[in-house]
Amino acid sequence: MANRIIWFTGLSGAGKTSIAIAAAERYGCEVLDGDTIRDFFSNKDFSHEGRERHLLGIARMAKMISKHTHVLCSFITPYENVREKILEILPDNTIMVHISTSLEVCEKRDAKGLYAKARSGEISNFTGISDPFDEPKCAHISLDSSGEAGKSVDQLVDQLAHLFEKPKAVLLPGRWQPLHLGHEWLIQRELDQGSRVVIGIRDTPITEADPFSADVRKRMIEHRYAGEDVETLIMPDIEAISYGRKVGYQVREADDIPSELFSVSATGVRGGNHANVSAKVMEFMIQEGIWDDE
Repeated sequence: MANRIIWFTGLSGAGKTSIAIAAAERYGCEVLDGDTIRDFFSNKDFSHEGRERHLLGIARMAKMISKHTHVLCSFITPYENVREKILEILPDNTIMVHISTSLEVCEKRDAKGLYAKARSGEISNFTGISDPFDEPKCAHISLDSSGEAGKSVDQLVDQLAHLFEKPKAVLLPGRWQPLHLGHEWLIQRELDQGSRVVIGIRDTPITEADPFSADVRKRMIEHRYAGEDVETLIMPDIEAISYGRKVGYQVREADDIPSELFSVSATGVRGGNHANVSAKVMEFMIQEGIWDDE
């Protein structure tokens, strides 16, 4: 499953940051928070144009970070047209969450005294008082963090659990020295069945028979399956798989391998038969300077 970006929008004091931090601790995410980011960039432009420029920049930052982990973005994001632009920038699996706590509740909280300053005119362009908060029509989820029964932070975080759940996976352990067409047939077979595939790369020592490091093999596979539901992990150089009675998974062997694939071997590929690797693997090997561009 690709990493996900969740963008929290809502009034100041609605509970966005509290929910984002609690969710990050539970599900293992990076948090980008409005106050922290503004302080980091020393950005004090709260005009419509300034907010839009700032938020679209944050969206691009979140997209980059999401290559490595889930990202939770906590920003007031008051304008609907800007929310729509943010969703255009971010990956398709992004979720916009409206923390819909009412202005009345937010103003009663007013931990920073900002609403009082806005009411007195000391702060201008303050969302909900002197600047609008557009109804988030593009939001996918709405959560009310008013603190009423059933609406505690932990209970609201519970409602986000389905966004982080990963389906069970099929583990394919091997040396992958290198990835060849026979391997790809097996991986594609699982993908065609709707499986989430995890490729376990045995951390074998580098020898003449095993010339590629685990890191090179990991990057090779990630290059080949970029954008697909395939994950990689480097695992110990196992010599056996031992298990007891039925424990929730199977150990199975493919019995429908096409006969023409039995002639494909990593030994042959290492010996120079590059016809048995896909174009993407060939591309990787040439880019890495491992093989010549023949």
